[in-house]
Amino acid sequence: MTDTNPLCIGPRCGRGEPRQAADGTLICEVCTTRLCRDVEITPQLMRWLEQHKTPGQGGGDKVSGSQEAGTPTRLDVLSMLHDGATPIHGDDDDQIGPLSIPSTLKNWAWLIAEHRGLVYPERADVEELSAWLLRHLDWAAGQLWIDEMIGEVGALRRWAHGLAPWAVHVQELVGPCRSCGKRALVRTAGERYIECDAREVIGGCGALWTEEEYEQHVADLVGPYRRKPRKVGTKTK
Repeated sequence: MTDTNPLCIGPRCGRGEPRQAADGTLICEVCTTRLCRDVEITPQLMRWLEQHKTPGQGGGDKVSGSQEAGTPTRLDVLSMLHDGATPIHGDDDDQIGPLSIPSTLKNWAWLIAEHRGLVYPERADVEELSAWLLRHLDWAAGQLWIDEMIGEVGALRRWAHGLAPWAVHVQELVGPCRSCGKRALVRTAGERYIECDAREVIGGCGALWTEEEYEQHVADLVGPYRRKPRKVGTKTK
């Protein structure tokens, strides 16, 4: 039987080879999970960037006299934190600065509310907006603009990590990636998602799972080899 699902329209899906879209949507399961992650992490991005508004804040050596009036403020970080902040553009009008986290989430919440006839959460903060958007992602995944949403929300995470890098560590793996078979799984500190590193130097497939899904994958791999513990006091023949 031929698979009639369209190809995923998610940006950069499958490293140039789009996967099949999931039933009733225009994006694949991996892109759906990635969008969930990128929406879910936005409140944590806000808290992280708040700690890096001035040079030396949030980690490493503090700037001498960092609490004094003359301490410079990082405008790129403020641009992501402030609602209504306009992204910095170059001479050719290409965007060279980050998007505002609150404004980006509000724009997508407004669009979804408008299309679905819902009450727009006008006074919601980023944490509330994130939760609101997560409740409507199943519907959004079937809309023609879902690729734009994936791109914009994903850019928030990439910009935040670029402005104030988060540590990345490689998982101690029991088994390989369940999609491509490569031992290329990584987890970004502070997140509950496991990702197959798709950078060219690593060569993974870019698949993504929640921590719970990864743990189940490991359990499935080791299950047949797990021995039941012998009861204390039993004799062996």
